[in-house]
Amino acid sequence: MLNTKTCFVTVIIIKLYFSFIYEILIIFVRSNIHLMGLLDRPVIVRGPLGIVTWKELLFISMFIGLLVWSTSAYIHAMFATITTQSASKMKDKVWEVKLDSMALMLGLVGNICLAFLFFPVTRGSPLLRLIGLTSESSIKYHIWVGHVTMVLFTAHGLCYTLFWAKTHQISQV
Repeated sequence: MLNTKTCFVTVIIIKLYFSFIYEILIIFVRSNIHLMGLLDRPVIVRGPLGIVTWKELLFISMFIGLLVWSTSAYIHAMFATITTQSASKMKDKVWEVKLDSMALMLGLVGNICLAFLFFPVTRGSPLLRLIGLTSESSIKYHIWVGHVTMVLFTAHGLCYTLFWAKTHQISQV
C-alpha cells in the first residue's frame, strides 16, 4: 500500500525530471545552439515505434511521466480513504473497493489520453507549428496515443467487469 512518504518522493522525482528538462531547454535557447536541429536527429532507428528522434523521445517521456504521475496521485488519493470500516459500510470487501477505485482511476487516466488524442490530427494547428510538426507527420503520435488509450480503457472495462461479477452486480449492467 502506498504511504504518504512514497507518494511525496514520487512527486518530487517527477518535478525534478520536468525541471531538469526545462533547464536543458533554457540552456540550449540561451547559448544560440540550433535546438531543433539537434532534436531532429534519430535516436532509435529500429523498434516498434519506427524512427524516433530526440524531440519525439522527449515528448514521449513527458507524456509517460504525466500518466505515471496522474496514476500515482489518483491511487494515493483513492486508496487513502479505503478502510475495513468504509468497505463494510458498502457491504464489500476491501479488495473489492480497491478494485472499484482502480477501475475508476484507469478511466480517469484514459480521459487524459483522450485529451491528447486529437491534438495531432487538427490541420493547421498552432500547437503543431510551435513544435515544428506538420499534420501528416503527427499521425504517428495520434496512433501511439490511441494505443495507450485503448490499453487503459480495456483495463478499465476488465476491472469493472471483474468487480461487478465478484459483487454479483453483473445482472444490473
